[in-house]
Amino acid sequence: MPQFHIHTLGCKVNRAESETIAAALIDAGWTQCAAESADVAIVNTCTVTGEADTKNRKIIRGLLKAGAAHVIVTGCAINIASDHYAELGEAVVCEPDKTALPRTAQLLVQGEQLHAADAPAPRTEAPDTTSAAEPVELNFEQAPRLSTDAESMRMLNRTGEGFRTRVDVKIQDGCNNACTYCIVHVARGRARSIPASQVIGEVGSIANAGTREVVLVGIDLGAYDDNGLDLADLMEILLQRTGIGRLRISSIEPQSLKPSLITALATSDGRICRHLHLCLQSGSTKVLDEMARNYTADEFLDLIAELRAQVPSIALSTDVIVGFPGETDEDFAQTCRVIEQARFMRLHVFRYSKRAGTPAAARPDQIPPQVMAERAKTLRELGAKLALEDMHKRLGTVEQVIVERPGIGTSESYHKVLVPTDLAPGLLLPMELADIDEGQHAFSARVL
Repeated sequence: MPQFHIHTLGCKVNRAESETIAAALIDAGWTQCAAESADVAIVNTCTVTGEADTKNRKIIRGLLKAGAAHVIVTGCAINIASDHYAELGEAVVCEPDKTALPRTAQLLVQGEQLHAADAPAPRTEAPDTTSAAEPVELNFEQAPRLSTDAESMRMLNRTGEGFRTRVDVKIQDGCNNACTYCIVHVARGRARSIPASQVIGEVGSIANAGTREVVLVGIDLGAYDDNGLDLADLMEILLQRTGIGRLRISSIEPQSLKPSLITALATSDGRICRHLHLCLQSGSTKVLDEMARNYTADEFLDLIAELRAQVPSIALSTDVIVGFPGETDEDFAQTCRVIEQARFMRLHVFRYSKRAGTPAAARPDQIPPQVMAERAKTLRELGAKLALEDMHKRLGTVEQVIVERPGIGTSESYHKVLVPTDLAPGLLLPMELADIDEGQHAFSARVL
């Protein structure tokens, strides 16, 4: 029985795709194992920054050094520069098609000679995938079931054999934006959406298998559009037509957040988690313009105000880049002010990292590393302060908490919760957020 190991870098879309790859291999008779025991090691790469590419190569070299006979490299990085990975050794094989990866792995263990040199040429521009699709008539009563490999993944997820209790479902891919620090729109192409009928069938099967929370993921999730059916429409149908306990939106761009989605958050009684990861990146309008983010700091704050007016209990998290080229002390101070006004419960702070092939990387006004480090430290401290403030605000309230693993759960507001260890992973229960464990940055909870 062949064994595989998979290492995933980057975003939640990559994670969802890796889970599907793993399930397909398990369904074909493979077993998942530690890297040193694998017949085939798989690296699902990220290429969002120069630092991400460095991490990819480090992971691949580590697997080769550990004695991996075959390393399959997939993901965004090889869509941009496959030759950078081909040069790492004869044991490296690039596979751009993630759906074909299980077959590639099978051929390798059967002794077929596949080489990195056969990998696709790197992309230099985003492919045009905007050709008109045929209209789809949705039959929600007879939505398609999952393929065998995906069904296998969900059943494994239900029993806790290597999969999480909250299941990521990819509903969208690609991006029509072109932020000046980012190359993902080149690596993944233009925005396109998974047909609603397919999503409904998948979520329905997941719910039937016992999973209580589904996380909807995509590169630009708010751009979801299946023949006029937007993200809010899709979520309403999922709540009506499947037995899923609750849905969570993984992250969303401010310019893609439609009024219909805010209304859905406000009226779903928590079945759509009242939490959004709303990507800010900078609180300086000047920097946002140079990033090509398509909104101002004031427009972002207006959006936050509207969210809080309609959904008073909403929890908000965000991404912030410090040290973007040309960022002044005043630009950074503006970012700090916007973050405080927005009252985020969690910050993901990234130091700007040059990505070859992007406009920002060519700018001469790069910020010194020590300045970036100081600004990142300031924001991490601010983030810790705001997180504690949000926790104190929620103390004594009741939220639905999903048990992730023995003793640990996740609240609707996306806080870590310490739960009784005898609760089975996968349960979704109302709990009172009874106390705060500052050492673990978590609530302790009382099951109602």
